[in-house]
Amino acid sequence: MRFHNLDLNLLVVLDSLLQERSVSQTAQALRLTQPAISNALSRLRQHFEDDLLVQVGRKMVPTPFAESLAGPVREALDGLRRIVVNRSEFDPAAADRTFTFVCSDYVFNVLMTGAIRKLVTVAPRLKIVVLLTSDQSAALLGEGKIDFMISPERKCDPGHPKSPLFSDRFACIAWRDNPLVGASLSLEKYLELEHVSVTLGPHNPPHIEQESLDAQGVERNIVVHAPTFNCVAEIVVGTNMIATVHARNAAILAKRLPLKILAPPVEIATFTEFLQWHKNKETDAGTLWLRDFLIEHAQSL
Repeated sequence: MRFHNLDLNLLVVLDSLLQERSVSQTAQALRLTQPAISNALSRLRQHFEDDLLVQVGRKMVPTPFAESLAGPVREALDGLRRIVVNRSEFDPAAADRTFTFVCSDYVFNVLMTGAIRKLVTVAPRLKIVVLLTSDQSAALLGEGKIDFMISPERKCDPGHPKSPLFSDRFACIAWRDNPLVGASLSLEKYLELEHVSVTLGPHNPPHIEQESLDAQGVERNIVVHAPTFNCVAEIVVGTNMIATVHARNAAILAKRLPLKILAPPVEIATFTEFLQWHKNKETDAGTLWLRDFLIEHAQSL
């Protein structure tokens, strides 16, 4: 389709080029050949009478004019996508769509595993992709690269709608045969023992339990930083170390690992995980159906 002498398919290529800043990566993202992307870029340059992207070293850098197009092009494509995918009804039993989530491995363990098992029955043709949370999660949501983000409220993007899913508290875990840990933990013992914690990247804020401990001047002796929440329990087993983890996850992990669960000797704030989706998908029946499905599943936890 042409609009003002521009093939609108080229806007899809331009949007991807402005995100990927690479002909090869754009070709991969759009499942086209590199010559096809190069040809599209040439046509875009001719239409707009601007280089749009210029080679600087090994990277392609957008021109100021191309930067000014990025927002309007993304909004225009989002509008077209809403028109194309919007339906008055959504039939989960017949729907053949892919939905992409971002969440932590903790949320995946507590919420998504059970939800996916149910989806296999009620929506067998849906495809679910789950990415681990990172400091880029909110950006991925804003750019429309994911359908849903699940995170604590403080990490939600204020520019997009959200709904609470479930709340949780914190617990301490130790190996069942840890000789240094009895039926309860005193603050003295908590400070004396070595701890395992989690780091999700250099740009993420401190975890909720760390903020609570910092506010009370409680400093743990952390000797291991694991890459995911679920790794923590695996590391604790067979050692004299302990960890402060999400209580729901601790209960799940204790069913398959020799763990004892204890109450923390200090007050740690509870928190709520929220489901968030892009504001432009507020009228997409598929998005709304899956949103309601997840909220209902979370209430059954």
